[in-house]
Amino acid sequence: MGGTIIVGAGINGLLLGALLAHEGEEVEVFEKNSHPGGRAFLYEYGGYVVDYGVHLTRFGPESALAKIMKRIGSEVSFRKLGPSYVIDQNGKKALFPTSTGGIFKSDMFSFFERIQLIGLLLKIKKGALNEGLMDVSLRDWLNLNRITGGVRRYLELISASVMVCPFMEKTSAGEMFRNLHKVFTTGHSAEYLSGGWKPVYRSLIGEIEKKGGIHYGAKVDSVLLGKGKAAGVAVGRKQYGADRVVLNLPVQDIFGILPEDRFDQEYVKLCKNLVPTSGIFFDLALKKRVGDCDGLLYTYSPMTYGMITSNLAEGIAPEGGQLLTMFYPTTMEDVRDTNLRMQRKEELWQAIKKYFPNIEDHILWKRETSLKMVDGAQINTGQTEHRRPGTAVPGFSNLFLVGDSVAAPGAGGDVGNESVPIAYFVITGKSLE
Repeated sequence: MGGTIIVGAGINGLLLGALLAHEGEEVEVFEKNSHPGGRAFLYEYGGYVVDYGVHLTRFGPESALAKIMKRIGSEVSFRKLGPSYVIDQNGKKALFPTSTGGIFKSDMFSFFERIQLIGLLLKIKKGALNEGLMDVSLRDWLNLNRITGGVRRYLELISASVMVCPFMEKTSAGEMFRNLHKVFTTGHSAEYLSGGWKPVYRSLIGEIEKKGGIHYGAKVDSVLLGKGKAAGVAVGRKQYGADRVVLNLPVQDIFGILPEDRFDQEYVKLCKNLVPTSGIFFDLALKKRVGDCDGLLYTYSPMTYGMITSNLAEGIAPEGGQLLTMFYPTTMEDVRDTNLRMQRKEELWQAIKKYFPNIEDHILWKRETSLKMVDGAQINTGQTEHRRPGTAVPGFSNLFLVGDSVAAPGAGGDVGNESVPIAYFVITGKSLE
C-alpha cells in the first residue's frame, strides 16, 4: 500500500483525506469505531439526525470547511443565525446582540455601556487588539480596562461560546479578539449548514472511496517508524505501508501509538499536557414544537448556550418535531467527579427550563453526554496557537498531525477545520486560495 494513511475518521481526517483523494492520492483511513465522525459523529434515531453537541461553522462560506468542500466539487451553503437571546443575571430574557443595532435594542446594557461596547467593537474590527494580548487573560484585561456590568457579562458569554472557555482567568484575550476581528473581516459569524452535516460526511467519504477506503473497527496499534520516516501502521497482526502517515488524533493521545523514546521529551510533554475543553450537553428530541428561535440561546448563570437546531436545517427532525441542544462548558474535574458531574447536569437542566418551563411535556427522548474532551485544546494563555504542536511531527519527514489540538487559528472546532488547509499545504505545497 502506498499513498497516505490517516489514523482516525474524525471530521478533519475526512476533510484532509478527501482533499488528497481529489488530487488523485490513494488514501486509506483507519477508524477504531464502527462509524465516522470521531467527537463530531452524527447520531440518528427515529427520524432525528443529531449533532454531537452545538456544531456550528464559524465564518460560514469563508470557512476552511466551505473552501475544502468547494475544492472537491461538493459546495455547501450556510444559514446565518437569527436573533440570539440570553437569560441575564437578573433572570430576565434579553436580546443577545450580534450587530451594532442589536446593542441599542438589548436590555443587557445601560446607555453608557452601549457606547462603551460599540467603541470596543470598533477597535476589534480595526485589529487594534490583535497584537500583544496573547499572554493576557480576559479577566486581567477586563480589570485593567475597568470593564464592568453588561459589557463585561457580554464578553464573558462570548468567551464561553466563541472560545468554549467560561473561565475568564484562563481565556487568552488576544486570541478572542483575533477571532472576533475575523468575524468582522469576513462578515460571517457562526453559521449552520443548510442541509445539516450528513451530506458533508457523505461527500467526504465518497471522495476518499474513489481510490482508497475507510476501515472501520480497525484500531491502529502503532505507527511503524524507520530512520527519520514513518513506514506505515500496524493494525492487529497486519502491517500497512504508506508514503506518509497523518494522525487525526488529539495530540494528548498520539503517544499511545508512537514510542516516546523516539521523540524529544519536551515535545512529548507539550503534547501530553495540553488541556482540552470539557463540558456537558443535552440533546433533546422533541415531539412538539417549543419555539421558533433560530439563533443561540444563552444563560449567564450558569454560562450555557445552545439552539433549536432543526429551526436552521430541514430534514434533521420529523414533521412537527424539533431538536434542541444545550451545552455547558465546564472544567475537566467537573466531568471526572461523579457528584460534580451530576450537579452540573442539574444546573444545565435548570438553565434549559428557564427558556422552556414545560419542556418535559415535549421530550420524546433525551441524550445526556459528558465529555472530558470536547475540543482538543482550550485556547488559554498558555495554549495560544503557536504554543501547540505544529503540523509536521519533528524528526520524521512524512509524519503529520491534523485536528483541533494542533497549531491552527481559531477556537473550538474551527481550529480543527483550519488545521486541514495547513496540513494540505505542508504535504502538497498547494494552497486552497
